[in-house]
Amino acid sequence: MVNSINIGLIGGTFDPVHNGHLHLAEQAQKLFELQEVIFIPAYRSPHKLAFEPVSPEHRMAMLALALKDKPDFSMDIREIDVEKVSYTIETLKGLSSNHPDWKMFLILGGDAFQSIDTWKDCTQLLDFCNILVGTRPGIEMKISDSIKKKLSLNEPETNSHTSAIEKEKIVFRNPEKGTKVIFFQISPLDISSKDIRQRINKREEIKNLLPPSVDHYIMQNQLYRNDSPPKVA
Repeated sequence: MVNSINIGLIGGTFDPVHNGHLHLAEQAQKLFELQEVIFIPAYRSPHKLAFEPVSPEHRMAMLALALKDKPDFSMDIREIDVEKVSYTIETLKGLSSNHPDWKMFLILGGDAFQSIDTWKDCTQLLDFCNILVGTRPGIEMKISDSIKKKLSLNEPETNSHTSAIEKEKIVFRNPEKGTKVIFFQISPLDISSKDIRQRINKREEIKNLLPPSVDHYIMQNQLYRNDSPPKVA
């Protein structure tokens, strides 16, 4: 029998990748002992079809720069390669088929999780992975009735003997599938790709919002300005 390895998955448009993405991945890796965290850039997000991201080539280049000095982080471009709208359930099925020894953990921010009941075939997500939801301290960690029903989750367990670290986690279980949705608290980094794009377009400061190498790439390639960015061959 092959021993399973814990693999974190974090998806998104990454337009551009920023320190908030990296912070979420780093905290999840540490708290849940993930051997690797894989960043999966979307070709097109089904939730952002009205918005045209910069080219996949630019987004992959920025992500590669951000992950360059992080040996436990890598990139999987399967969603880019298919050149169509990206759906998480399809990616999970492919990864599960290719890597039967992986125990997968889908890493989400709290805002993304709140709309998970609108995702394609969301009732199947817990067939393939556990879901880790990073939330800010002081925010009530709860799940809507719609999400509980669609993911078939039990009420969270309470245990007065848990450690201080465990008290910062709330675990919802799907008893039939044996997988979980786990809320965990992380120190807040109020950064969004949309805000960064707007700041760049207004010629405002973006220092400390993203890795210096990504900042340099954006300036070098004149991305996110009113004038059309140059295309990558």
